[in-house]
Amino acid sequence: MYKSVELFDGPEKEIEQKFCLDYSEMTAFQRSFLCGLIKEKRPEKIVEIGVAAGATTALILQCLQTLAIEAEVYSVDLMLRWYRNEKYETGFIAKKILHNLGERIKHKFLMGSSIPFFLEQIGDQIDFLILDTTHALPGELLDFVICLPFLKEDCVVVMHDIVENHLNYNDSQIATKLLFDVVRAEKKYYMWEDELNIAGLSNIAAFRVGKETKDNVRDLFSAMTLNWQYILRDIERNKYREVIREYYGEEYGQLFDRIELLQMNTQLQKRISEHYGKDAEYLKIKWKREKKIFLYGAGHFAKLYYEWARLNHLNMEGIVISDEQEKLLGEGIELPIYYLSEMPFEPEKCAVVIAVNKLYQGTILQNLKKAGYDNIL
Repeated sequence: MYKSVELFDGPEKEIEQKFCLDYSEMTAFQRSFLCGLIKEKRPEKIVEIGVAAGATTALILQCLQTLAIEAEVYSVDLMLRWYRNEKYETGFIAKKILHNLGERIKHKFLMGSSIPFFLEQIGDQIDFLILDTTHALPGELLDFVICLPFLKEDCVVVMHDIVENHLNYNDSQIATKLLFDVVRAEKKYYMWEDELNIAGLSNIAAFRVGKETKDNVRDLFSAMTLNWQYILRDIERNKYREVIREYYGEEYGQLFDRIELLQMNTQLQKRISEHYGKDAEYLKIKWKREKKIFLYGAGHFAKLYYEWARLNHLNMEGIVISDEQEKLLGEGIELPIYYLSEMPFEPEKCAVVIAVNKLYQGTILQNLKKAGYDNIL
């Protein structure tokens, strides 16, 4: 059975700027659940990943103040501006109460990058971690893996929005629920919240890190093979990879590389299937039968096909464009570029993949046919 925590709503009643809670993305029950865990744990180092307007940050700080707890608090967010309204800075609500902290609480905003960029600055011995970011994979699952080496044993990990996919009908928002279910922990906290949804399932949960958590990290890496909803930017990818190799070793570093390669290919196949109108695997079969493949187009869609073909070791001879276009290749495409009138092989020896916006495909197909290029994949 899951454990319960004594709900604590005292900080909510004492918060100086009452309007702070108007921006809260937690219900009153969820706020009391979070504060109850802080009261039970009395943490010394708190890391909050996902700040948004800063209403939860404000609640945490007030809770520490109410309980007279001395603590360091780090609030981390990738975004510099509030995701709901860019007129406001991320954390703008919490900034309105920082003057009231006193000397017991040391708080710092760490903005503009993801968590691995700040871990060395934060340091280890984290004993309270709050995960409330994208909710889509890899999301909080990957962030927890990255944070785990820095967490103190018995650290409390709180996850918000664990049933968010049922509240906003977005099937992709499962990262926190997946983490809660997969992680090994002797103590897991979960309670009913009758007014949130018809089933009374709460949107917040927690667990305590134990030896079994760190001993079974392989399960967390395995869970990361489920479909990601976004691919890491190059600078983030390199930093996550660096931290994994440093704290988990080369074996897990290679595993992460393989998982990410799988995810990149899956994302590309999905987008190509949508553009091509048929399964990308069908295109791959046809592609492998040909020796001289050209991509028609040099922009966004050409880059998709180029990256997918490169990952799958598919032959490409070059890029072909209309004679009236300027010879400009999309960033990252490393192929020779030809005008249709200067193709280096006879039309009957070539196969062409039309990699442009669907609006222009009909016209391009006609032009290719007129020029004698009948083998259009």
